[in-house]
Amino acid sequence: MRQTITKLYGTQAQASAAAEALKADGHRYVFLVPGAEPGAAEGSADPETVKAIMAAQIYKGDAEVYARHLAKGASLVTVHAMFGSAQRAITTLKSFDPLPDAIPKPPVPSRFVYSVHTPFSSTFELPLLTEKVAYPAETVSGIPSLTRRPVLFTGRIMPFLTEAAAPFSRMLSLPTLTKSATPFSSLFRLPLLTRRRESAA
Repeated sequence: MRQTITKLYGTQAQASAAAEALKADGHRYVFLVPGAEPGAAEGSADPETVKAIMAAQIYKGDAEVYARHLAKGASLVTVHAMFGSAQRAITTLKSFDPLPDAIPKPPVPSRFVYSVHTPFSSTFELPLLTEKVAYPAETVSGIPSLTRRPVLFTGRIMPFLTEAAAPFSRMLSLPTLTKSATPFSSLFRLPLLTRRRESAA
């Protein structure tokens, strides 16, 4: 894994010294693209210069930006630092007084605050697909919910089983077998086990 670091220098001498320092520090992938000679006409990005910068694995759009600076006399140093050596490379490049970055770095997004209400999004720092809506799947997919009631099947197909004292009997319109608090014992005329134990004691 490599990290690409690019710096512009006001003179070719600074750029050459920075490139040599990187190589002396053990960096293998170091590229130097010198700027236009002093007194050369300043113009738009030279196509050959753009190609030379792209040879250092720089995107064309970025290479064109750098090439315009090179047309004004600046020189470019690029290093592909291996894993664990990027900070050393940055320190080395900065020690040779580089010019301000020609390509601004993208802003670092602020970290998401973990919330127990959105554990997946918080853990992986992902934006919420929807916030505070009653039917999130409907909002995201665009497909209307099958029901607006809190329970799908009991709301559409059958009455709530828990609304009655004897839900199964009421659902099938059957009379209850018993009103007793001990229906099994009452149905089969059996004594309660707990009473036998109390009498035995």
